[in-house]
Amino acid sequence: MESTESLPTLLRHDVLVMQQITGFMSNDFDILDETGEQAVGHVSTLGSGLSRFFGGSRSLLLSDVDGTQLLHVSDPFSLGFDRFVLSTADGATLAEVSSKFAIFSTRVGFSLADGTELDLHGNMLGFDFDFRVGEAVAARVSREWAGLSRGFLGHSRYVLSFDPTVPPHLRLAIIGGGIVLDLIRRKQSNNG
Repeated sequence: MESTESLPTLLRHDVLVMQQITGFMSNDFDILDETGEQAVGHVSTLGSGLSRFFGGSRSLLLSDVDGTQLLHVSDPFSLGFDRFVLSTADGATLAEVSSKFAIFSTRVGFSLADGTELDLHGNMLGFDFDFRVGEAVAARVSREWAGLSRGFLGHSRYVLSFDPTVPPHLRLAIIGGGIVLDLIRRKQSNNG
C-alpha cells in the first residue's frame, strides 16, 4: 500500500470543493480542501481558442497543487450518448466513460482499465450524485450555491466526499467523473 505522504496532495483529501473559476470558452476549476480555503489542485481547459469556440471544452487537464499533471479528460466527438476518456499523465487510459439511458435521472458508467466498474447516479434535479462500485457508495458529489455573482455568471461549485477507504486510482477516476459531470450538465444546458 502506498503511504499517504507519497500521494499527490489532491488524493490525500476525503472532501474536495471544486469551484469553477472561468466561463464562456473554458471550464477551469480550482480544487480546494474541505474548508474551501486552500487550493489542492486545478483543472485547466486545453486547446486553442478557435477549437474551444466551435467545439466547446473538449480537453481538460487535472493537476496537483504543485503543477504535477495527474489526469487528462477528453471528450471526443461522438454521436448518441456522451463518451469521455480519462488518461493518466503518462497517456495510459484510466477509464472509458459513457452516459447511459435513464429516465428522470443522470447515469454515467466508468470502465476502469483494471476492470473496476464505477457508476454515477443522480437525482432528477441534478444536485446530488453517488459514485458506486456495485452497491457500495465510493463517493458523493453535491452541487452547491456558488454565491450570487458566481451563480449569475453560470459558475458551478461541487463538493466531492470520498469514502476514506477508496484507493488513489479510484479517487482519481472519481475526480475525473466530477469534471465529466460538469461537462454533461453544460451540454444539457446548452441544448435547452
